[in-house]
Amino acid sequence: MRKCIRCNCDMVENFDVKVEGGANGLKITEQGIFKDNLGKVNVAVCPECGYLEFYLKDTEKIRD
Repeated sequence: MRKCIRCNCDMVENFDVKVEGGANGLKITEQGIFKDNLGKVNVAVCPECGYLEFYLKDTEKIRD
């Protein structure tokens, strides 16, 4: 369970990120052209203050 860094409330997780006007969302890649997708971006939302936190569920591809 993620905790809000602003008010220490339990955050609600597993929301998707979408770009307004498009349905593809965001993706994380290494710098450069034609690099592999590192994972789907997810969002946790604090129900008290509205703070948003972006995260990757699977971090295996970014580990050394």
